[in-house]
Amino acid sequence: MQRIIKFLKQNDEILGIVVGIITSLAVISKTIDKTSFENLNINLLTDSINIGILLLALALTKGTPLFVSKEETKKICSDFNLSTESFNSKIVRTNSLINQLSSSIRWFAIILLGFYCLQFFMDFSLMDKYDDFENSLKNNKSILELLKFTSDGLQSTSNLNAAKFLGIEILTNSSNLFSATFLFTSFLVLFSVTLENDNKTWHIKNQIPISIAIAITVINIVFFIVGVDYFNLKETSTSIRLLGGIYNGIAMALLFSRFISMEYYFQNSKRNLERSFYYYGITIGLPLYVVVQPLYALFNAVDLEAAAIFKSIVFLICFWGKLVFLFFIYTMLNKKWIHSYILLNLIENENLEKLSLELNDVEKLDK
Repeated sequence: MQRIIKFLKQNDEILGIVVGIITSLAVISKTIDKTSFENLNINLLTDSINIGILLLALALTKGTPLFVSKEETKKICSDFNLSTESFNSKIVRTNSLINQLSSSIRWFAIILLGFYCLQFFMDFSLMDKYDDFENSLKNNKSILELLKFTSDGLQSTSNLNAAKFLGIEILTNSSNLFSATFLFTSFLVLFSVTLENDNKTWHIKNQIPISIAIAITVINIVFFIVGVDYFNLKETSTSIRLLGGIYNGIAMALLFSRFISMEYYFQNSKRNLERSFYYYGITIGLPLYVVVQPLYALFNAVDLEAAAIFKSIVFLICFWGKLVFLFFIYTMLNKKWIHSYILLNLIENENLEKLSLELNDVEKLDK
């Protein structure tokens, strides 16, 4: 048993693949109405598997990430004939970036976990009533209209359910947006220059992505409460969902582009199951994960029966995307691949500046 546990720790991708295949078979079996899964709600199933992978991510990222140690620093300097004093600043910078990256990924998982919990609650308590209150969404432009009393002094049950649906919708849209801000932060960690002129490390400033998320959330609330001319509530809801999906997709595309660039550096490493899993996952799985993000807006744009199947397909792709993404981050941090990538870029940045000085037609590339 201990050998099996040790093997899985060293080859966690195998565990991920097995879990992914079993989960996919369960979703597919339910989708095609196999009797063994006939009592399962397909939406609740796909919500649950995404909640499960995010809980696993939180368990894997618990604790302090590994940093480049002093012993490793000395060995690197010795092997590459580098000055320890000049290289120490790069180590400090790398360790700071690793800490920020780990923190950003963890917050991404926490907020996205909230998103899927809200989705689970909505699918459990409201979606079987969606047909009843869909007309309320189509026939009203704002929540204020929904909550108006009828002539007999009562409020329509369908209108109340529609208002409840929109309230949860605001929370799901918000959690989707704010989870994306931490993907933007992760991208900035791997892309931006984070060294001041005084050679001191500073924290990534993510005010812009957070401001965008806040702005869209405020727009969402205002449009739902006050309404928009020529748009009913269903159309407004779909539009806000689409905006959030695009924002999330952009954040993912930027971050995953950095992962693809990492694969370029690691492409000559030994090809085994681990490397193959991440190679195909990063070059095929993650881009597919990006593509389906805006489709989140279309869940309620089709009839209810088709929407359930459509949603299950989208969330299944999202599950595989998270599986690859989170296992990749876990492996990169624990096996220090990402440390190597950051250090390599810091060293090459200096070489690039020197190269630009030697090429007559190249403008000087200052740090």
